[in-house]
Amino acid sequence: MSTDSGVDDGAAIVDRLVAASVVRLDESTDDLALTETFRTDLRRRIDQVGDDPTRYLALLLEADPDALSVDAGGDGVSVRDGSGASTRTVGEWPSKAALVADVAAFVALGEWLPAFEELDGAERDELVARLRAFLETCPICDGALIEESDAEEATVPAISCDDCGAALF
Repeated sequence: MSTDSGVDDGAAIVDRLVAASVVRLDESTDDLALTETFRTDLRRRIDQVGDDPTRYLALLLEADPDALSVDAGGDGVSVRDGSGASTRTVGEWPSKAALVADVAAFVALGEWLPAFEELDGAERDELVARLRAFLETCPICDGALIEESDAEEATVPAISCDDCGAALF
């Protein structure tokens, strides 16, 4: 079920995640939540990836880990691949915490979601990014995540760590 842009609509994404036991309906809040089993696996992946996310990202991209560089600036984190004739940006995140969360989610979804590898890049990126919204603690420092007060007006929530300030969205 793809839209004209090729990216699954929100309902189809949720259906895929529910069918794979990644998310469930939390009846107490009438909202979606990660299943406990997936949450535990994702946390384990975050802990694995946390110290050196570029090594895992290189494996996912089938790139030379020594050719990847991380540029952290005021606008977030960019990962660049310098292995070719020219350096190219392979991804951008609002923080290292978001990078770690996404790489960990990519690895976990590859195991949990049937046919994950067969999805096009935009669909995989959308699924991975949406999982960030389900995190309860910061992937870097385990601090509490908070939603910014003006985020209700935004189409994407502004979520950051209350302890280290890392932006997840």
